[in-house]
Amino acid sequence: MKNLYFLATAFFCSTISAQNQISFETSEGYQLGSINGQKSWQITDDGEGNFVQNQMVTDEKSSNGTFSFKNGYTDEYGGQFYPIIGAQKDFDQPLDYNDATVSFDVLVTETEGSNFEMAAYGISATQEYYPVFDLAFDWEGTLKVVSNIDYDMEDTGFAWEANRWYSIKVMVSATEIKYFVDGALIYTTPNFTQIDLLGMNFLHDNFGGDGYIDNIKINEVEMSVNNVKKGNVAVYPNPVKNNLNLNLPNGEKVSQIQIYNMAGQLLVTKTASGKSIDLQDLKAGAYLINMISTKGSTYSSKFIKE
Repeated sequence: MKNLYFLATAFFCSTISAQNQISFETSEGYQLGSINGQKSWQITDDGEGNFVQNQMVTDEKSSNGTFSFKNGYTDEYGGQFYPIIGAQKDFDQPLDYNDATVSFDVLVTETEGSNFEMAAYGISATQEYYPVFDLAFDWEGTLKVVSNIDYDMEDTGFAWEANRWYSIKVMVSATEIKYFVDGALIYTTPNFTQIDLLGMNFLHDNFGGDGYIDNIKINEVEMSVNNVKKGNVAVYPNPVKNNLNLNLPNGEKVSQIQIYNMAGQLLVTKTASGKSIDLQDLKAGAYLINMISTKGSTYSSKFIKE
């Protein structure tokens, strides 16, 4: 068996453009064929400059648009001891482990084949590679997640079906990592590393079947969480110069405020107990505000700062 090298043990210095969504479309600069080198993606190699095959931008399947990434089986190598075949991409900027959201769509063609893992990684203070989160479409047809730095896996109890697209969302906070499938929370683990997210990889152990990844989103603003309530909320005046007034329905009180720019970047997080927020230091532009109530509901609205 040829030697293969685990992608995330080596970090690449290439500069990549800021991108909050990746759907592998031509409009984003992708083209059909090997993903290696496209938009700074790197794929598994044998240490001698030979890259594994079937790690492709493909039009075979997609959940959004025409193309997707195919994390494919390759005949050249046998089954591996752990998932090692696939692709890796560094984020343009590290994601803060206190508040990060990564989502993507996944389709796996068969059970009883490979284990497919999707992980975000970081580097510890001692310069060791650790998974910040790791989700596996296990060959037995269950979803599993890594629960510690030793890669111990826990069964989430969620059974997945072959040849079906699933929408995965991982929400990372200072204390917890929450896994969602199609908008429903399926499992929560402690945040066992508390290190920033540097990038992602999509890997399998080459025992059979293909995986397809599409519609990757980084820190998206609108999140499909069961207790999130959108609309039915007033903020005024709008446009606003200084103080923005908040009015939650049903007499609920604001506990925390988050303000995002229209690129989905979190700019402001603060606790709040009153019915207004001072925006004097915010630059002119369009923004989205999330208001988390004392009951745990989240309300959103857009506003313009003059």
